[in-house]
Amino acid sequence: MENELEKDFLIAQSLSAMAKTFYVKVSKPLTNQDSWYLKKGSMVTGVKVIAEGTEIREVERLIRDYPLPNGEKTKAKDWFKVRGTALITDGTNEVVAELHWYQCKDIGKVEYKQKI
Repeated sequence: MENELEKDFLIAQSLSAMAKTFYVKVSKPLTNQDSWYLKKGSMVTGVKVIAEGTEIREVERLIRDYPLPNGEKTKAKDWFKVRGTALITDGTNEVVAELHWYQCKDIGKVEYKQKI
């Protein structure tokens, strides 16, 4: 069963939730860049977990801001901070950039940020 946020990405069935590469089906805005977004049709490659659970500085905020669909809170151990490389655009320019985001098994990928 595909969760609500994950429907925007296509991940090969043989890969885990922390896939090495995934295809972006719907453009996603970057939280730290006003007009930049993750480009539809691009591939996110080199995906790697860089922190998990209580190692994530903002885990308490993530638990508060992203409840499960049934209203229950997630647990710190459910969260991962992940990085990967993808094509981003502002509508005119396109740049390959390193991105960081948070990911929860039952919620999906949230808060994409470009790292410079």
